[in-house]
Amino acid sequence: MDRELTYRLPFARLKRLGRNSGRKAHPLIWGARWILLVSFFAALWLVTLFADAVERWQASVGLPQPTVLVAIILAAAIAVLFLRRAASRQTQTRADFDAEIKLRRDDGGLRIATEEIEYYLKWPGIGQMFMEPDGVVVSHGNLFFLVPDSAFESAAERNGFIRDVYGRLGADARSRSEDSMRVVLDAAAAPTGV
Repeated sequence: MDRELTYRLPFARLKRLGRNSGRKAHPLIWGARWILLVSFFAALWLVTLFADAVERWQASVGLPQPTVLVAIILAAAIAVLFLRRAASRQTQTRADFDAEIKLRRDDGGLRIATEEIEYYLKWPGIGQMFMEPDGVVVSHGNLFFLVPDSAFESAAERNGFIRDVYGRLGADARSRSEDSMRVVLDAAAAPTGV
C-alpha cells in the first residue's frame, strides 16, 4: 500500500472493541468466566430451591446454617482469582514485558520504544501525569507509561524531567496533574537558601 490511511474511531466503537478483543484474544478464559457465572447463579438457585433439605443436611452433620452458601461464594472467589492468574499468564506469553525500554524527549513529545513496539506521545496528547511510589506516570487515554525512578541518574534529573513535561502539558492535563505533581513543582520553586 503506497498511501497513508486516515480514519476516526468513535469512543463507542472502541468500547465494543475492548469487549470483543478480550473474547477473541482469550477465548478459553472468556468461556470459563461465563461458565463460572452461570454455575454460581445455578448453585445459588439450587440452594434456594432446596433450602429445607440443605438446612436439614447441615444440621445433621453439625454445620452452621450458612455453610453451603459461604462455600459457594468462597469457591466462586477462588475460581475468579484462578481465572485472573490464568489470563495474566496467557498475556505474558504474548509480549516481552521484561524488554529494555528507551524513552526520548524531543520538541514534539515523548518517544517510548522497545525492540518490538514504539509509542510517540505528542505533548497535546498527554492527558495526565501522576506520581507512583517508584516513579512518574504519563498517560494518554487508557494508556499509562511508568518511568521508574531508577531510569534517572538522580532525583534532580527526575524532577527536571517532571517539570519539563508538566510545563508542556495543556491546561486540562495540568489541572488533572497538579495535585500529584505539586511536591516536585513546589520544590523547584522554593529558594535554595541564603
